[in-house]
Amino acid sequence: MTSIHWLLAQRGPNSPANKWLNENPAVLGLIAIGIGILLIFAGLNNLRTGVTRNKLGMEFRGGIAQFSGILRVLIGVAACGFGLYKIFAG
Repeated sequence: MTSIHWLLAQRGPNSPANKWLNENPAVLGLIAIGIGILLIFAGLNNLRTGVTRNKLGMEFRGGIAQFSGILRVLIGVAACGFGLYKIFAG
């Protein structure tokens, strides 16, 4: 974990960054939509090629690659849904 991630993680729910995000939910929504879109494209790429890699770089083919692709697409759709909710509902 990088030092900036550690620093933000150690500040807790009352940190200035979290307060700012609570005051500006559209920014949080846009971040979630961006992450969701990346996950959707990664999942669709897994489904198209039939190959996926884990965080250690090991390559998987077949059923596990297909399952990983479907899971990434579903999580991406959920992240986009959360982002839209934060933008419109606040």
